[in-house]
Amino acid sequence: MTAEVLLFAYGTLQDPAVQTAVFGRALAPHPGPGAPDRLSGFRLSHIPVDDPQITAETGLTHYPILIPTTDEAPPVPGRLYPLTPADLTAADAYEGEAYRRVRVTTEAGAEAWVYVAAL
Repeated sequence: MTAEVLLFAYGTLQDPAVQTAVFGRALAPHPGPGAPDRLSGFRLSHIPVDDPQITAETGLTHYPILIPTTDEAPPVPGRLYPLTPADLTAADAYEGEAYRRVRVTTEAGAEAWVYVAAL
């Protein structure tokens, strides 16, 4: 069996249609106490979708993105999903250059990857 890692998803990677396009299947949320979960130390922002085809197909004009902050920002809600290393590689390709993957600890204490702004 392939080792799994956790992904904290707060935006489009929670959508089963996006999951199917990226991973070839809809993901089952992590069954532990961490799903749903929240993440502190970031604020939720948005960046424009720069591909007119994506906007035409999905209706999205902006993508959510996390910005690190030291302010008292409210925790960002999301869900934990178990991924294989191959899934994580696919997620890296999906997120593109505007995002970078970092390790975090969620409010429930789960160690997970999350995609944040590539500042």
